[in-house]
Amino acid sequence: MKSFRHILLAMCAIMALAAAAEQPDPVIESIREAYQQAKESIKKGKGMGNEMVTTLNYTVYKQGKTTETLHFFYKTVQGTYLMSDDRDPHFNYYPLYFVTRNYNIGKKKYYEEFLFDSKNQRLLFALTQDYDENGKRFDRRFYFQNGTVYHIIGPEATPLMQDQVFYQAEELKHAFDWMIQNPKE
Repeated sequence: MKSFRHILLAMCAIMALAAAAEQPDPVIESIREAYQQAKESIKKGKGMGNEMVTTLNYTVYKQGKTTETLHFFYKTVQGTYLMSDDRDPHFNYYPLYFVTRNYNIGKKKYYEEFLFDSKNQRLLFALTQDYDENGKRFDRRFYFQNGTVYHIIGPEATPLMQDQVFYQAEELKHAFDWMIQNPKE
């Protein structure tokens, strides 16, 4: 009888662990939801503004000519300043929420996506495409929380790769901010 209880308790513990393993991670689920909302917003707003595309042509040493296309998606938020002379002029703020990057190095083509929280401009998600040693293309998905890597789906990424993704996202934000503030340059 005691062994039956032990078996029953062990089975209950195993079932509880299996049920816990099936529960989705709330951080990843909230990022996936934000990603879907961004994609829907992009689809609805196509051709209606709040997007900026820039194409860069340059040469990568020993690889040849490269064409890079950056596609920025942003919101327009209106606000006001209270000036020292009691005037309150209106201003627009443009929080970036999604960036796509297409480029080639030699004959290899790459695609990346970066999702930002439009409220605080923190990186939430990045998708990168790369090639393995056999030339096979693969995706790597980075989930971020509070400015650090929370979870990665895909081949293992070194700390240097993780830093590179975060650095790339920050550079894209800076480039966007500069372009939106200097539209004629």
